[in-house]
Amino acid sequence: MRRLILIIALVALGGCATMAPERERPAMPVPGAWTVPAEGPTAEHNQNVDELGWRDVFADPALQELIETALGQNRSLRQAVLAMDKARAQHGIARADRLPGVDASGRNSNTRSPGDLRGGTEGIDRQWAAGLGVTSFELDFFGRVRSLEESALEQYLTTEEARRAAHIALVSQVARTYLTLAGDREALALARETLTSRQATLELTRARVASGLTTDLELHQAEEAVAVTQSEEARLTAQVAMDENALAVLAGRPVAELNLPAWAIRDIRLRESVSPGLPSDLLTRRPDILEAEHRLWAAGAQIGAARAAFFPRITLTGSMGYASLELGDLFDATSRTWSFLPSMSLPIFDAGRNSANLKMAEAEREIRIASYELAVQNAFREVSDALVKSRGYDGQVQAQARRVASAGQSRILVEQRYEAGLESAFALHDAERTLFSARQDLLAVRLARQLTTVELFAALGGGWQEHGADL
Repeated sequence: MRRLILIIALVALGGCATMAPERERPAMPVPGAWTVPAEGPTAEHNQNVDELGWRDVFADPALQELIETALGQNRSLRQAVLAMDKARAQHGIARADRLPGVDASGRNSNTRSPGDLRGGTEGIDRQWAAGLGVTSFELDFFGRVRSLEESALEQYLTTEEARRAAHIALVSQVARTYLTLAGDREALALARETLTSRQATLELTRARVASGLTTDLELHQAEEAVAVTQSEEARLTAQVAMDENALAVLAGRPVAELNLPAWAIRDIRLRESVSPGLPSDLLTRRPDILEAEHRLWAAGAQIGAARAAFFPRITLTGSMGYASLELGDLFDATSRTWSFLPSMSLPIFDAGRNSANLKMAEAEREIRIASYELAVQNAFREVSDALVKSRGYDGQVQAQARRVASAGQSRILVEQRYEAGLESAFALHDAERTLFSARQDLLAVRLARQLTTVELFAALGGGWQEHGADL
């Protein structure tokens, strides 16, 4: 019993120390406030991303259905989940090294020996043994095993954050692709509407040529305008099909099984007011920053293991059980046996291996510090860019809407003057091109404004929770 208590005490003392450097988060290499504050609704309506889930921001039912399907079926997200499971198992292996492993064993040996080796009588020697044993358990006085276990834990946590990052990326990618599909569908409808108008102009021009009221030049110009619009219609038709295929891959379902009702950007409902909070909030919200932080802590733990390698390693090997020449006598009290074999090793000369390992671990930690700072800087830039674009797109939409209205009125006036013989066909085609271009630009700006909402939400680390109440 006293030996058992001694072994338990040694196990408890082992691993109490660690030589890893103190954890210290690097200073945030970005300003303490956003350089471009968001403009928008009043504070009571401009909720922080912590209070919102992806269903709160993407209110469109069809989009919610797509996101929910993708979260359950997307293969890239499934890979991230499996990678996390693998890292969890690796951490379990490292954690198991901190406790002694006890093995049960049974053995029977049979040896025939000649007479000159058995006192003149040849025969067979048999031996039976059964017992429990601990093999080469390391007493972790200097924290080597504990540091390795901490490193494995941090590596597991990096995969968990990577899964969160994949989750957020998938939610935002589905939303972006669905918005893009709606924008391309609306552009396709515009192209078809314009094509109908230009075909009508072409028929009118043909009638005027047949009547001798105009020249073949105007006819060729009308034909060229129709051909340009037909080409744009064919391009957008293919683009819509590719958008649908992209959504099918994201959702993990065939296109025919997807609910894709949106044919215009305005048909998709999104929440546009999201407060960015403070830049320091990103340190605890953005999964890529947290992933870089866990990698930094893992590198620090590796330094602890490298430092511990300079000190003695003490291991215990022991067993207790029964041994007998006869199977029937194996478990008699007189057949009990035990062994206790402590050992210690101390590096004397290793040709600089341990020093090189320590330098490598320290260099890896410096790399992880730089990687962490870069992740923070990139996150700050992404949020700042989204805020800048969000503030600027409202003005662009209003300006483009005025441009479309003016181009539409010009198109009507030029057509009236053309029918009256006061304008050339070239002026009419130019007015049609201007109106078509203005309407395309308005669609592009409206789409970009919606995409900026998705971009800002993802850049702030939102999209992980389904509802804000899950926080």
